[in-house]
Amino acid sequence: MKVKVSLVIQSHLSDALVEMTPNGWDPMQVQERLRFVKYLVHHYSNINQEILVDFVYEQFKQFDNK
Repeated sequence: MKVKVSLVIQSHLSDALVEMTPNGWDPMQVQERLRFVKYLVHHYSNINQEILVDFVYEQFKQFDNK
């Protein structure tokens, strides 16, 4: 299912905020979410574009591990 980049960005930023709460702090997960948001912003100038999130995330993971 395709989803707008803007929605993916909003979702990951919201999740990062939740994960930064004192009881749920997971710095590695927060950092990965923020890196993914940076990747999306860098690669998709049109945030209204629809993407296959799982496919793009896999591309990000390959890019992020280099």
